[in-house]
Amino acid sequence: MKKLLLVMEAGGYGNLQPLFEELGFEVVVETSSRRAMGRLKTWQPDVLLADFYKRYFHDRVSNLESLLALASRNPATRIVVLYDPFHAADMALLRQRHKVDVALTLPVSADAIRAAIE
Repeated sequence: MKKLLLVMEAGGYGNLQPLFEELGFEVVVETSSRRAMGRLKTWQPDVLLADFYKRYFHDRVSNLESLLALASRNPATRIVVLYDPFHAADMALLRQRHKVDVALTLPVSADAIRAAIE
């Protein structure tokens, strides 16, 4: 069975669980990047789907930098990030620094998520 780690810190989108189950994923949901990093140390997902949550850090762009650095150690993991278009410039900077296979703007459709993770 395929594995999907959903990191849902900001939210703002509907329940995606039925879509993931329809696509045959075992899903684990974490509500913080810190917990997700702990999960990645023992559980390697096929897909990491995370939302971009902008905080104002002195040394980082977002909540995802440490998580993406850890996730990129497994090149087979597909990384999908959901973000608010307001943060497009920050998202572009994040993509320069880290592997992101697909970045989708909110609001996002189930069809767009399906295409990104299949």
